[in-house]
Amino acid sequence: MDDNAAILEIVTELISNAGYQPLTAIGGRECLAKVQSERPDLMLLDINMPDMDGWAVLRTLKEKGLTEGMKIMMLTATTEIGADIFGLQDVVTGYIRKPFTNDELSQKVRKALGDQPEGREAPVLESERKGLRSLLRKRDEKGGVEEARTSAKMFELHRGFSYLVKETKPHRSFEIFVDQVTHNIPGLCVTRQHPTIIRNQWGLEKTPIIWLSNQLGKVYVNPTNIGILSDTIIRFVEKSGDSIVLIDGVEFLIVNNDFDKVLRMVHHVTEAVMENRSRLIISVDPRTLETRELALLERNMEIIEAEEARPHQ
Repeated sequence: MDDNAAILEIVTELISNAGYQPLTAIGGRECLAKVQSERPDLMLLDINMPDMDGWAVLRTLKEKGLTEGMKIMMLTATTEIGADIFGLQDVVTGYIRKPFTNDELSQKVRKALGDQPEGREAPVLESERKGLRSLLRKRDEKGGVEEARTSAKMFELHRGFSYLVKETKPHRSFEIFVDQVTHNIPGLCVTRQHPTIIRNQWGLEKTPIIWLSNQLGKVYVNPTNIGILSDTIIRFVEKSGDSIVLIDGVEFLIVNNDFDKVLRMVHHVTEAVMENRSRLIISVDPRTLETRELALLERNMEIIEAEEARPHQ
């Protein structure tokens, strides 16, 4: 949280590059609202702001019990903290002095979250990010839209909507997705299955496919790097507009992260889909989720029961 838009932009990029999902707030009141709704793992909190300074924000959060389970680091350009910290020492994890370097910020964030040191993980993250950007760039250069079918579209999906397909195997999801991308709609496929299998089974030649895998490669994303995945999907949606994204493997993401992190990623992607009038399909096996988790995932999404989904006549 910062009242300086330039600082927000810089820190957002650094956080995303480090493999995390960034949230931003301009000013104290917006910060309070977002913390209450999003419950982040770590907050970088500016001290000097015009509407409500960082200490007032922190005091309010503590009074409401919102600081429990959350790391808080104060962003400050001052060399002396002063007396405003009285009674708040127990909820402050540390300080980041302005101006800060990229490495300094990344290392402090990782340390606060208890993740691996920067030197061990950064090359993997950077290779993944470059590979994904290269993948989408090649799609643009080659006109990554499948050859259009002359037959009518079988499934009609509304622009700006997200769809949750309940199925034990992601068959219906791929049927709907392939129907869209073969009728002049650019698509992006995120899947737990190997891209070669997907291309052979569904006849996809040009559509970019991202494989969720623990292996290293230019079209792979480690499932724990959920920030990179979210950032890539949102960039695709923003650039393509009238498009469609399929996410097959949400259960794999949940196992490798936790449900709340994946839910936040889904919320960010669905917001981008609404704003850019795109389309999103998420395939999920209901048997793998608890009732509460499934209900949260269903929010703001159109539900398709696989056995009830039939081609549009």
